[in-house]
Amino acid sequence: DSNAQFRSERVSVSAAADLPDNAKGYVEVYYHPWAAASGLYLESAYYDTPVGSGRLRVGKGRNITFGLTPSYGNRKTSNYGIVAEAFTQDRIQGAQYTVDSGRFNLGLGVETGYRLGTRGIGEIPGDGTYVAAYSVPHLSFRDVPGSLSSTLQYNARASANLGAGLRAGASVLAGTVDDRDLASLQGTDTALRPRNPITGTTPTTAIGPGFTGKGILVSGLDLTYKRTSPLLLQGELFDASVSDLDYGAWSLTAGWEPPQGWKFYARYGVQDMNIVPTNNPLTWDTRQVSLSAVQPLRKALWLQYEYEINSEETDTGSKVADNLFFVELFSAF
Repeated sequence: DSNAQFRSERVSVSAAADLPDNAKGYVEVYYHPWAAASGLYLESAYYDTPVGSGRLRVGKGRNITFGLTPSYGNRKTSNYGIVAEAFTQDRIQGAQYTVDSGRFNLGLGVETGYRLGTRGIGEIPGDGTYVAAYSVPHLSFRDVPGSLSSTLQYNARASANLGAGLRAGASVLAGTVDDRDLASLQGTDTALRPRNPITGTTPTTAIGPGFTGKGILVSGLDLTYKRTSPLLLQGELFDASVSDLDYGAWSLTAGWEPPQGWKFYARYGVQDMNIVPTNNPLTWDTRQVSLSAVQPLRKALWLQYEYEINSEETDTGSKVADNLFFVELFSAF
């Protein structure tokens, strides 16, 4: 139900530097041509240096000390998927320390806390008419550059190489709900009452009008299988407690990655809110099947064909037409 169109989704400009004493610097800026404002987003700006037996990274960038970092090398599909969107997609600002012995890896981080926000399932960025009618918002941790959290969060991840191509990890994140987000959970403003695509109106119901808790605690497990064969398997499981809301999410990704030629991926993801669904879409349980095929054209140039099959347990039982198909041309130089 969307008009077919070509569009430039993102232009990324980055600079990397090798500095004295085995230190590194990295800066990357995204420009989204469809964005209403400037469209600029500081993706990364960090300094990375050896400290003791590990490395210390200070600045803004991917969270490398919680869950599976959903960079292209990990997420496999072009879209992130609902589980990564919920917990690990956005960048963090702070300090991260990692130690990697080959078999064991340990990471510790302290950073500006995430804000509570939303992302749209089946969203076409920049197409406001389609998003309002068909995209389904779901609860997500967000980096909001113009309105950062006033709290800190702490996270840690430990992983081990179990042999035979298996690596397993465990993560924990602890923090405090920003006062503005607690007010949104309680419903005193509409920030966490996003437009209901079925009714076309702002929900009358808050997620948790009686919520008073201010803690955030998320624990996670992850598993990766990859040997010399083309088969790849990845799984993540998260249990979250945000204020008085307890919910969970998990995903499983399978891939076929031969040394040459096409690559294929399939992912199933779930976000269970463990709350009675209301007219607020953030209370709906969500499911997503992602199917993706990558056609290499030449070095650092490929086409990716992707189809998302989305479903939600709405309060009325109605289905939202939020399935999505797109083809992406990606080039890096």
